[in-house]
Amino acid sequence: MSSPARVAIFGPGLIGGSVALALRARSPGTKISIWGRRPEQLAEILQRGIADSVETDPAAAVSGADIAVLCTPVESMRDLAAAMAPGLTPSAVVTDAGSVKACVVEQLEPLLGSRFIGAHPMAGSERSGLAAARADLFAGAPCLITPTSGSDPAALQVVSGFWKELGCSVTMMNPPEHDRLVARLSHLPHALAFALVNLVLNTLPAGSHHLAGGSFRDATRVAASDPVLWTGILTENRTEVVAALREMSKLLESMATALGDENPDSILDFLARAKQHRDSLPLPSPEEAP
Repeated sequence: MSSPARVAIFGPGLIGGSVALALRARSPGTKISIWGRRPEQLAEILQRGIADSVETDPAAAVSGADIAVLCTPVESMRDLAAAMAPGLTPSAVVTDAGSVKACVVEQLEPLLGSRFIGAHPMAGSERSGLAAARADLFAGAPCLITPTSGSDPAALQVVSGFWKELGCSVTMMNPPEHDRLVARLSHLPHALAFALVNLVLNTLPAGSHHLAGGSFRDATRVAASDPVLWTGILTENRTEVVAALREMSKLLESMATALGDENPDSILDFLARAKQHRDSLPLPSPEEAP
């Protein structure tokens, strides 16, 4: 597939900024338009040459675009889609980078029709904002694409090719399957990291966390993520996250029972199975996906 002539990016944060930088590096001929709410940030984007144009009007941002990419919080996508729709050309395709898919697809398909193809690049950082954006953020990262029975096959091909061009490996699945999987691979780990920090703050003397070794820092790295962003993500995928938290609670309770019953064989089996699976994971980057 040939590179898009013009791409409109909504949201110049970590993900949107990284999309723009990756396009600059991998598809230098592509014209980039970035939509944002803060004029001072848009001025910085132009000054740094990250985009060819910037807009505060959604319909103007997508004028002439082949692809529009929503990189904003999930809860703002519906309003943006409605505002951009009048400016889209008939052949334009829209995708997103949201961490939750069922609610996004349910809200955006009626507004954008078969031209909308949901996607979720599994790449990110506990840091946020344009300053954290990187041209190589998507290199080697999985991208979960979530077409529906109403998706246009040509639009699906365009979106798949777009994320591949940014460096992603693409996997297709339906939106509910995505939300169940990501609740356990991404959302639950974030929730547990926040919970572990709060456990230490609530149960140990003040300042105890300064005595922690690498295991605590590694396990809680993503607790440095934006609480507002993650409140939105966990809330939008609350059904699957609640189920995952309850599944984890049962596992922790069974571990506590085995320890209380002095059953080292059960503990050894529990830990050994986890280590075997953990050792088999490909981990090309020290940073986790949102």
